Amino acid sequence: MLTAAKKLFSFIGIYLKTNLQAAMEYRGSFINQVLFMILNNAMLLFFWWILFDKMDAINGWNFTNVLLLDALASGSFACQALLFGGSFQISNMIANGHLDYYLALPKPTLLHVLISRSSASAWGDLIFSILVFWIAIDGDLSKLIWFPIFFFTGGLVMTSFAILAHSLSFWLGHSSGLASQLYEALLSFSLYPEGIFSASVRIILYGIIPAAFVSYIPVGIISGWQSYGIVIVPIYSLALTLFARWVFYKGLKRYESGNLIVVQV
Repeated sequence: MLTAAKKLFSFIGIYLKTNLQAAMEYRGSFINQVLFMILNNAMLLFFWWILFDKMDAINGWNFTNVLLLDALASGSFACQALLFGGSFQISNMIANGHLDYYLALPKPTLLHVLISRSSASAWGDLIFSILVFWIAIDGDLSKLIWFPIFFFTGGLVMTSFAILAHSLSFWLGHSSGLASQLYEALLSFSLYPEGIFSASVRIILYGIIPAAFVSYIPVGIISGWQSYGIVIVPIYSLALTLFARWVFYKGLKRYESGNLIVVQV
């Protein structure tokens, strides 16, 4: 089992390295994308800084909590976009018959689809999330361990949700627009404090659109007002990953080939 896991991580690492090398081929463009993403993320924090300069907290959420929120949401997105960037394109692959290429490969189809692409600008999200997280914990080294854990579990939740949303194309036809809207809802809700939403909306965010498991519960754990989430978040992220995998392969049985088994360059 350890040998299989080692091979799997090595396989993912090779793809990540290759995608990074491809992005670095145009170094100027790569740096611009990274810097622009950092600036784009910082603009939202600037808005919160102005707001919290006028008040201490919003329904129990202070500026430090919002810093953690943005750091975790950005880090989770970076995990998805860097490691599993193909999750954003599944609808188009289904509709255009581009899954044929991956079906011809020996590795698991879904994994190959996910790691075949990577977003260069997501390196900006990663750098931003690390910097903001460090500011939020104010040098408390004991809290550093939580970042890689929730970075990865949040990335799994976002990737799994994207797989589920895009897999609708197996049954609904070309539905990339719907999938994008569902995913944007998850990302947007993950960036705003739970306290600003009504009770009915929070039910949705803990169930249908799992923003709570990307940022709300992790923020509570790091801030010290929650403890049950330490067990729930990893279990939920694993369960959602397995469910998304099951749905994808269930839909794959309905897939109609586009006769596009060609070599991709």
